[in-house]
Amino acid sequence: MNVDKIVKGTNYLISVIIPVYNTEKYLSECIDSVLAQNINGVNAIDIIEIIIVNDGSPDSSNIIINEYARRYSNIVAVHQENAGQSVARNNAIDIARGEYIYFLDSDDLLPPRALASLYKLSINTGSDVVITHCKAFNSRRSWFIDDHAEVASSSFRQVKFSHRSILMNTPGPVAKLYRKSLLIKHHIRFPLGIKIGEDWIFVLSAMYHANHISSSPDITYLYRAREDEHNPSCTQVVNEKVFLDFIEVYKLTYQFNLPERQTRLAKLFVIKGILYRLEKYSSEKSLSDCKKIYKLLGAFFREHIGADIINIFTPQRRLVMNLIYHSFYTEAFRVLNKKIKSSCLRKAITLNNENMISDYYSIKKANRRRKLIFYKKKFFKLFAKYKWSIKYDLARVLSGFIKSDNIALIGERLGQTANDTSFFLFKKISEQRTKNKFYYVINKNSPTKNNLDGFANVLYYGSLKHFIYFHKACTYVYSDSLRDIFHHWPEVYKDHLHKKKIFLQHGIFATSRAKGYYDRNSMLRRNELPDKFVVSSAYEGKLLQRQFGFQKNEIAITGLTRFDYLPKKQNKKRRKILLMPTWREWLTNVSDENFLKSEYYKKITELFSPPVIDLLKKYNYTLDICIHHQLKKHLDNFKLNYSNVNFFCIQEVNVQELIILCDMMVTDYSSASFDVLYQNKPVIYYHFDAARFFATRGGPLICPLTEFPGPVPRTFDDLIKEMEQLLIGNCCPSTKYIKSANKFFDYKDNNNSKRVLQLIESEQ
Repeated sequence: MNVDKIVKGTNYLISVIIPVYNTEKYLSECIDSVLAQNINGVNAIDIIEIIIVNDGSPDSSNIIINEYARRYSNIVAVHQENAGQSVARNNAIDIARGEYIYFLDSDDLLPPRALASLYKLSINTGSDVVITHCKAFNSRRSWFIDDHAEVASSSFRQVKFSHRSILMNTPGPVAKLYRKSLLIKHHIRFPLGIKIGEDWIFVLSAMYHANHISSSPDITYLYRAREDEHNPSCTQVVNEKVFLDFIEVYKLTYQFNLPERQTRLAKLFVIKGILYRLEKYSSEKSLSDCKKIYKLLGAFFREHIGADIINIFTPQRRLVMNLIYHSFYTEAFRVLNKKIKSSCLRKAITLNNENMISDYYSIKKANRRRKLIFYKKKFFKLFAKYKWSIKYDLARVLSGFIKSDNIALIGERLGQTANDTSFFLFKKISEQRTKNKFYYVINKNSPTKNNLDGFANVLYYGSLKHFIYFHKACTYVYSDSLRDIFHHWPEVYKDHLHKKKIFLQHGIFATSRAKGYYDRNSMLRRNELPDKFVVSSAYEGKLLQRQFGFQKNEIAITGLTRFDYLPKKQNKKRRKILLMPTWREWLTNVSDENFLKSEYYKKITELFSPPVIDLLKKYNYTLDICIHHQLKKHLDNFKLNYSNVNFFCIQEVNVQELIILCDMMVTDYSSASFDVLYQNKPVIYYHFDAARFFATRGGPLICPLTEFPGPVPRTFDDLIKEMEQLLIGNCCPSTKYIKSANKFFDYKDNNNSKRVLQLIESEQ
């Protein structure tokens, strides 16, 4: 289907199907992530149909669904009595008007350009089914879904299902695009009566009947690993039906006449699903209840699985399955509950089963080792706690001898730096009279400690004096975590939650959200929710309310403290370009060898390759590269001989000086770009790995296509063109980007620190 020929309201390119049950907490964010999509420059409302099926949800999801359907013409609301996710999806398939079908769960999200990536792959390959990366996330971290990643990273092009056994390892229907005509022609639907594994059968059926399949490492799905205690997803609930469903799911694979290798993978998929839930079930149920399931599974293992495949598993799992296979249910129950007894060994000897005998000894040995490690860790942990807790308790007593009650502690980056927003606040307020007495906390070995030379009231992080003033302080000011102020905050927070907490943040949240760390829920879970979250503008405040969940009264619009030391505009050109790439969390612990193989390394080195060097020479510019401290570990890999390229580490240099001296910045997602924009200087945002980066971070808070305050090239050639265009124009930003940037600056009066000080010293 040609995008240009889509007739609004009659047909669509893609139908996104969202079944809903009890997810009012996440639903709006889910729908918004679809509405933010576009394909070939055409917005979602004109080209993407969103079918939301309310499966008799008892919460307020129906109100949310109806409101969205009222506001957006491309949203179709379907309400049905509770019949399960399969019925909901099947009903949506029947009414879908899109050429393609995409499934999205109502608690999950689409990263930017997800559907565009899938559509492009399908058009380029003509495949009925295309598969891409899926990324999981929770409030603390994010990670790849291994099964999806294995297939997506293989980058298949036009392969047949039976020719690639690995395709068995992509069980969920998500992160895939299906041609609707394929589903209609072969009546491919989700099996009814099954609540777990049914989507795997749907996927297998689609791939089995597809003309061919293609895959790509692009990330097109963000899976929310739910942490709701009172509203778990169906995959978290373990009951008797779960095991019945897995057995039924395996039997349904017979319809595909799978070759031997794929049959083996089907067995592994089902066994892993069973074992993953069996320990939880066994720990929650009585022996008599478990025996019923063990007996059912034993018959299934003997009739459909066989003994051979059992033997490939680890000793713990292999022993459990062998015990169930041979009907030793009581022993299996004990092993699953980590209470293995010698009677298990006698059963193994009776069967003369060498694997069971060796597994018994292996588990006994592992249990002894685990206990030893546990007590060893407990001892050292107690010793370490004993050491700092003595200092902590002593400091509590000594703090009573300090007369002043108006003490505020300021810190940043776990006490490791003095060159960001916290430092600039401390620097500014040190020049004036204040009601509070402010102390800055810094590690005595910090490379930027010399920035505090000549300042009074500097505390060395971890010293007894630091502990004393931590107790005495009435206010904490931090820019990353409350561990900026005190490393043991998680252990002592209950004693200090009543104190005033001001969060400065490192930079404006817009180009990257760092979701899962700075959102309200995550800060609350870490007991670090501030009384006030400092922002630079009302516009940024609204972004944080809408996307981070903060309330209006929790946000303070003051401007960022470090902006006070920036000139409002640059009059004299210094002929310098500042390159400031951000780090990638997934490379934090990799070896030099693996770092050199990474796409990130290749893209970064490209930024000082001959085309860039030639540009510098042509226009007589110098390139200053300010790197993250993690990247510094690999600095020796950048062997340069260019006189017009300089390297600096962010933790060892005055970053603000580099920002002031540059005429233009090139970055990927750095919030420091706003320091450059504040001076009315141009920024180029080079999004060379946007899909993966945004999947990890949750995506930007603003649209990269229309709202970024600078051009957003995605290829190196486009970057060179943008750079040269700005150099030709004497590094003057366009009016369009100046206007976009100014939305983030309510103040340009160099009084941001003064407003923050007033915020700190005002009454609660």
